[in-house]
Amino acid sequence: MDSAISIIENMNFRGNAVNPFSFTAHGIHSYTAKMIPQISKYLIENFSQKGDLVLDPFCGSGTTLLEANLIGRNALGIDINPLSVLISQVKTSKFDVETAKPAIMETIEVIDKFNDTCRVKFPNIDYWFNTDAKDELYRIKTGIEAQKKYLDSTIYRFLLLCFSSIIRKSSNADPYMGKTYKSKRVVKKIASGWRPAPIQYFKDAVNRNLERISATYNGKDITANTQAIHGDAKRVSKVLDEKGFSMIDLVVTSPPYINAQDYFRSYKLELWWLGLATPEQVIALNKKAIGTEYIFEHNYDAAPQTDCIILNDVLIKIWSKPKMGRRKSYLVANYFESMNAFFEEVNHILPKNKYFCLITGNNTICEVEIPTFRILAYLAEEKGFKLERLFRDEIKWRVLFKNRNHNGGVINEEWITVFKKVR
Repeated sequence: MDSAISIIENMNFRGNAVNPFSFTAHGIHSYTAKMIPQISKYLIENFSQKGDLVLDPFCGSGTTLLEANLIGRNALGIDINPLSVLISQVKTSKFDVETAKPAIMETIEVIDKFNDTCRVKFPNIDYWFNTDAKDELYRIKTGIEAQKKYLDSTIYRFLLLCFSSIIRKSSNADPYMGKTYKSKRVVKKIASGWRPAPIQYFKDAVNRNLERISATYNGKDITANTQAIHGDAKRVSKVLDEKGFSMIDLVVTSPPYINAQDYFRSYKLELWWLGLATPEQVIALNKKAIGTEYIFEHNYDAAPQTDCIILNDVLIKIWSKPKMGRRKSYLVANYFESMNAFFEEVNHILPKNKYFCLITGNNTICEVEIPTFRILAYLAEEKGFKLERLFRDEIKWRVLFKNRNHNGGVINEEWITVFKKVR
């Protein structure tokens, strides 16, 4: 492993681009820590063939799925977050914008005619939304549901996602923070008389996203098939078996970082408004997610031990830190235990001599830097994979939630490890 890792290929996937998400379907909905499309495209082009099936078991906002489609590969995405599945479904659903516009405009007319007051309830709804915002959001959601029977399923999901994309902006939460959080900036804005306008935001989002769909698919003859399904990456072989998939040609994915971002807490308002998960289900899903802060009670009298020497050294250093060090050491151990289970699953579903591409970053926990990609490379090789290529890409700008609190440390570079299954 060490000799292979010493050969590092420095890349510049981001180039001089300002924002790769603005003008295509990649920008249809905000999502924390998006993989940039340049990385997905490069890996798919170099390690698969046209017509192959590309799997992303942590599909997030569907970057890998869309890039696979655009260059002639079939794609399958899995994610434990129902909102991720919806984003991925919409992003990869090609439709004719001009043909769809009449039904979309009719739905907006229905929304404009509604004058109901909000009947939706979830925890602290009055803390997150003022009365007018609640009523307008309710009118949007009710209008979309009222038109559902007249809408193609693709257009129905598109409108739901446009609705989801304006919920944070319509709330008292800061849209530029990763967590659902009422910042001092937003409190000051509210005090100065700011009031959100959800229906206008929704109309603007519909128009922008129609332009993005058109820019992405206009003139392109895309015949590739895509599915995005809800499931747990730690059980990916069972998920694929249940859905009737038997052959995967390439895996490209970027798993969650250690303690870096609570995706369910970040998108709880969207999940609740859309009805994709109840508050209780959000908690349950968060406990299952890789990288979760939820861990079972342990006896913290000794640092956790594993079969990986590099990881053990990290765990002891974290465990020795005051305050949260002991608990955090078990959180880190739990993360790599989950990833180890995931690697075993990938070994089951990937044929021999096929490739598995992993995009990760090195975290810092309790001021201890964790060589995440090195530890994951060790675990992958123990599960029957050989490290073939190693790329380093510096993160020079952060498009989304640039002011968020990075509990897992600021990730300054990404590591792309390319493995081949050898046994």
